[in-house]
Amino acid sequence: MPHVTRAGRAAAGAVVLLALGWVVLSAVLVVTGMSRPEPGWSLWPAAIGATATAVLSCLLTAVYGTGPARTFWLRLAAGAGALTVGAICHAARTYAVGHVAPMDAPTAGFYIAAVAGAIVSLLLLPGQPRGWRALVAMYLDVAIVGVAAAIVVSHILWITPLPANSRNLAAGLLGIAVTCACTGILAVIKVGITGAGPVHGPSLWYLTPIGVFAPLTWVIYPHVQRWPHISVTALVLPWLGLLFALAARSQILARPVRARRTRMRGISGVPYAAVAITGAMLLTVTLRTGFLSPGLAGGAVVLMVLVMVRQLAALTDNAVLLDRLDEHAHRDDLTGLPNRRLFGTTLQRSTAPSVVAVCDLDGFSTLNDRLGDEKGDALLRAAADRLREAAGDGAVVARLLGDEFGIMVPGERAGLAADLVQAFRTPLRVEGHDLLVTVTAGVAGGVGGDLLRRAELALKTAQRAGRNRWQEHTPEMDHTARHDADMAAALRRGLERGEFRLFYQPIVELPGGRITGVEALVRWLPADGPMVSPAAFIPVAEHTGLILDLGLWIIETACADAAAWQRRHGDDAPRVNINVSARQLLDPELPGHLAAAMARHGVNPAGITCEITETAVFDGGAALATVRELRDLGVGVALDDFGTGQSSLTLLRTCPVTTLKVDKSFIDELNGTAEQEAIASSLSTIARTMGLRAVAEGVETREQADRLEALGYRYAQGFYFFKPAPATEIDDKIISSTYSPSR
Repeated sequence: MPHVTRAGRAAAGAVVLLALGWVVLSAVLVVTGMSRPEPGWSLWPAAIGATATAVLSCLLTAVYGTGPARTFWLRLAAGAGALTVGAICHAARTYAVGHVAPMDAPTAGFYIAAVAGAIVSLLLLPGQPRGWRALVAMYLDVAIVGVAAAIVVSHILWITPLPANSRNLAAGLLGIAVTCACTGILAVIKVGITGAGPVHGPSLWYLTPIGVFAPLTWVIYPHVQRWPHISVTALVLPWLGLLFALAARSQILARPVRARRTRMRGISGVPYAAVAITGAMLLTVTLRTGFLSPGLAGGAVVLMVLVMVRQLAALTDNAVLLDRLDEHAHRDDLTGLPNRRLFGTTLQRSTAPSVVAVCDLDGFSTLNDRLGDEKGDALLRAAADRLREAAGDGAVVARLLGDEFGIMVPGERAGLAADLVQAFRTPLRVEGHDLLVTVTAGVAGGVGGDLLRRAELALKTAQRAGRNRWQEHTPEMDHTARHDADMAAALRRGLERGEFRLFYQPIVELPGGRITGVEALVRWLPADGPMVSPAAFIPVAEHTGLILDLGLWIIETACADAAAWQRRHGDDAPRVNINVSARQLLDPELPGHLAAAMARHGVNPAGITCEITETAVFDGGAALATVRELRDLGVGVALDDFGTGQSSLTLLRTCPVTTLKVDKSFIDELNGTAEQEAIASSLSTIARTMGLRAVAEGVETREQADRLEALGYRYAQGFYFFKPAPATEIDDKIISSTYSPSR
């Protein structure tokens, strides 16, 4: 529907008031005519006004309609127009004879034409698209409602006495009553079963009672004959006009409504209501007369057969639906492969030896970000095809999760993981482009569902070593997994008990040894045991995700210490370096957490530096975006262990770096040959040229410190200068601005 203006809403309301006025006028004339004589045509002006209002309502609705909805209301307006002409003819005949007159053939023709127009409008109204099963169910529902309505209507007409004064009148009334009843039934079917399509459903519900008006005149005719001014047709037409006006208003406003209780989860309640009404009527007839007539009994049998067929169709649909649900529950929608559930079930049921491999596409998340979701999905489908081809006949290939796939080969298959890795060294063809994607795989052999867990352990071990490789499961991996699980539980308890401390290792300026910065280093001091090395618990924290909680604690504590130093030492306060792991960089909330901590403690962002590794941002994507957000906060960014990662020089152009921390391996080669010192020397030159701060790590001797100064380094860090110490000991070291080997 187009946008309805305020004038449109007002017009819709005015039409309803006008139709209501005709109803009130008709009721007043009926009542007054019972106490004093009224001419036989007295009710017809209100009836004609009501039918004309119905035409106006349909035309007004068509103005605000589009497409099939507009066409529907125009057709309905034509039907209401035929009804108006019939009412005028009937009124003229009544006025001519001077009393209430039965309809003649032309009048009956216009009335039937009006009803036929309504039927055509409903039949031509487009319904909702359905599959063949839904169509069969819909036609069965329509048949049930039709048979039930036929039983009820025929019985009512059978027991209602016919007017005895005119055989033609009786035939006309019977024809109009039947066609009106069919119209009402069709409206109920259209809105309750097949769907109203482009027409607002509630507006059709307003029109459905129209079908009972003609049968109603049949019923009330014998009871109003003693009042000569009452024409049953003129009596019901104002109510018809009111229903048209209400339907038009509902369509124009088109207010969204909640689904009715008769229609839940795509199941219509109309057939059930029709069967219930018919059953109640048949029971009443049986109790009153003691038997059913042949017509009613035959109709009941037909209705029962239709209900049985409909229930059988419903049971069949339910079986098909359950099969589809089972298929969806065990199949991956994207690739069509078995999912993790089906793969695990297959392993559990297998009693023969088999080989299971689990492989992961290297760097898929970054590729997906660059290519987009559609090409990423196409890449997964191409990878699935490649895996099926590489695994061979008889293998079960499943998509376990995201870009992780599982392969099960019955029997013994030596070199399965190696074959999978080798298969991806040929580019994948994805939407006309060749994409080189490597995989990392883990493999395990044996019997039972535990194979999947063991293969995944092997995969994780392989991924820790790098990419484009494979690893076979070993018993030591199970021991490592148990150790990591115990370590993770202890880590969680340690965080809750406050067993972690921050130590700080100073970064000094060459040559004098003035402390310009400190690196925050976490230490774990369990209450019931010796200190645990970071090399033991940091990898476990990374793998389990506990690094996120630990990292937040480190940020909070480091910011608190940095604030204290800034208050005590002012411009001489050391810059605090906070190590940020690869897992933390994938957390989009990290910049917000750091900003909140700095604001909470009143830290100048220029006094904070985040240390990251080259491998953490090598793939770009979300990690690099997080680094840029950190830099936007005003904090520094240091590349830790610089020179040992991948594509280091490229990172200097893409990553917003402020500091290079040259790896200890290059410092160890100082005071050797010129070739051994070449990298350390060149890194200092690169940093100076690009306006970056270069910090030499792992300085352990006086000779190394002197040589670094000669090579142009102005900042260094190592045991030769200071060992890591708690924050309380850093103040004395800041005040004492020189270093000596004894410290």
